[in-house]
Amino acid sequence: MVSLFLFLVPWTPCAVLRVCEPAAMLSVTLPENDPVILPVCCSPLGALVRPDGEGPSPSLPGPALREASRRWAWSSLEAPGWKLLQSDRFAVRGDAPLENLRECAACLEAFLAAMRRSLGGDLPDGRFNVRIFASGPDFRLYSTLAGAPNAESFYDPRTAEIVICLDPPRGPEWLRKTLAHELTHLYMDRVWGRTGPLWFAEGVAEYFSGFRVQEGRVCPGAVDAGSLRRLREREPLPLADFLRLGREELYGSSFAFLHAQAWSFVHYLFARGDGLVDLLMRGGELEDVAALERGWKEHVKKLE
Repeated sequence: MVSLFLFLVPWTPCAVLRVCEPAAMLSVTLPENDPVILPVCCSPLGALVRPDGEGPSPSLPGPALREASRRWAWSSLEAPGWKLLQSDRFAVRGDAPLENLRECAACLEAFLAAMRRSLGGDLPDGRFNVRIFASGPDFRLYSTLAGAPNAESFYDPRTAEIVICLDPPRGPEWLRKTLAHELTHLYMDRVWGRTGPLWFAEGVAEYFSGFRVQEGRVCPGAVDAGSLRRLREREPLPLADFLRLGREELYGSSFAFLHAQAWSFVHYLFARGDGLVDLLMRGGELEDVAALERGWKEHVKKLE
């Protein structure tokens, strides 16, 4: 799954965007006078999605989370078939079967624990919001009203909500990677107030969507074979040029290759372990780009 951290069409503020079907609970209340914040979309339709057969599919969630999910409270919402499941840190709304919602919430709890260990920061009060559609047409209407008409999943900073569609089914690996990717965007925004720079936001999301499970814990940073292959088929952009890419360039026709470069550079920054990721998360800027480029290229050569 190669997701795009897209800021899509310009947004005209309105008081309420309302979905008429299946019911009024699918409404998005947007501020009238706040500065324009464009929706953040990932995995647009037509994007390259890794099939389930590419690479191992980690076992998630573990027995402890499966057991914990049994006590998570749920209730029916006004719209037919829609439910609200509340786990420890997430409020998951969806019209998918309850077991699907529990599985998603358990995975999100596991990913959240990994992000807290790796990225730090203080969690805000309350639960993180997630909306899961079982119907493709309903999701398409909702995503269009949210300004993300071509997405198959997205995080919207205006509503601080992850939105995912399970139609058509793409397998457990796609779902887990997508949940990890979108949660990374939410975490960076809600915990650190970061939605950019875009290469960093997308690179970190790709870093966390590649993971392995060791002793029941999610460990991010697994090598992405697809991204590595793209980098070895084509010469990456000079780092100084890459760091200056704008939205249209980063999400244009070369998005798969550029997101592979973002993943690899962020992978290198995490591997350094010298605080550069924390510096960027706090709004700092990189220095001595030439030295970083040499180290990054050597790092990529060693990845398998």
